[in-house]
Amino acid sequence: MIFLVLLLIVAVAMAVISYNALQKQGQNVREKASNTQVAISKKLTLINQLIDVVKNYQEGEQLVQLKISQDATTGNLANSYQQTGAIMAAVQGIADKFPNLKASEQYHRLVDSIQQCEQNIQDCREKYNYAVKEYNTRRSKIPTVFFAKTMGFPEAPYLQFDISGNQDVTSLQAFKTDDGERLQQLLSGAGSKIAGLASQAGKAGADLVDKIRELPDKNQTKN
Repeated sequence: MIFLVLLLIVAVAMAVISYNALQKQGQNVREKASNTQVAISKKLTLINQLIDVVKNYQEGEQLVQLKISQDATTGNLANSYQQTGAIMAAVQGIADKFPNLKASEQYHRLVDSIQQCEQNIQDCREKYNYAVKEYNTRRSKIPTVFFAKTMGFPEAPYLQFDISGNQDVTSLQAFKTDDGERLQQLLSGAGSKIAGLASQAGKAGADLVDKIRELPDKNQTKN
């Protein structure tokens, strides 16, 4: 019985260690996703400014302002990035029709800033994917793999873009990890089990003592 209590204590300790490690790396994944979202939002803002410049040269061209979202899920990031690629292609097509627009200093300044944002987005994406790799690797290791899903730590999705910015956003899901509730439930359940086993062990010990006391004394047997 004591062995079972010790075994359960060791299992709980391993689960807590795994939980803390996954929580830390999961937070890093969310932070990198947020940084990528900020970089894409900056690009969206610059593209909207570029759209305003284009409209000043040709009011007949229909360009819709891009919506800037604070949603940092991989699906939303991929969708927002895809929109920037489509709009930039349309803007460049319009600029080719209007030499004055293409020669505009403001146009070139915004395009250069957008290109710098693009590089920043790719850097952020690489850092995000590296954080995902570290998290998923830790999650798949023994003994963490036995606790991860139960404690609310799903596999984190990677973020990939092709040259045109297209991605199957339906295959990407929001990455969320446990907020501590499941760990509390785990510790509460483990505490109850340990208390139960300890109680059983105590009762078994008391029964054993009573049985020993009931055994006839050797000296009395000889007499």
